Amino acid sequence: MTTAMVVFEGPVSPEWIDYNGHMNDACYVVVFSKAIDEFMLRIGLTESFRNAHQVSIYTLQSMVHYLREASEGEPLRVEVELLESDSKKLHVFFTMKHGDTNTELAAMESLLLHMDMTTHRSTPFLPETQAHVHEIQQSRTGHPMPELAGRKIALRHTESPVTGR
Repeated sequence: MTTAMVVFEGPVSPEWIDYNGHMNDACYVVVFSKAIDEFMLRIGLTESFRNAHQVSIYTLQSMVHYLREASEGEPLRVEVELLESDSKKLHVFFTMKHGDTNTELAAMESLLLHMDMTTHRSTPFLPETQAHVHEIQQSRTGHPMPELAGRKIALRHTESPVTGR
């Protein structure tokens, strides 16, 4: 059972296809960025709320895993899980799946920061936002972390990188 919520659905756009005939790596991130925007809405950070309170979300760090190719017109669905949170930050994990087959195509893990747009400094979530975050975080209690969460970039050697044996 997953605690993920759907934050993007749509087809692979023709503009996202690269010279290899599949979705360009940068366009996976475009889709994940759209998913972040939708996630912001789910925690109450609507455009009117952001404008009224001069707050927003910045992305501090992301790690993308490209798992399978996506072709023009294929349906995409992105789900998000809130892995961790504190008073200012959100650790989120997005999974991009094929909309028909449910095959995992990509994943992106991100650290998001709540910002005061008047000072351009981090600030604690306002009570309304914190309540949404808390509710989502509570629904995750007891669920395992996604397998790809927390991975680092590294070469996997089966032989010694120095001796070649």
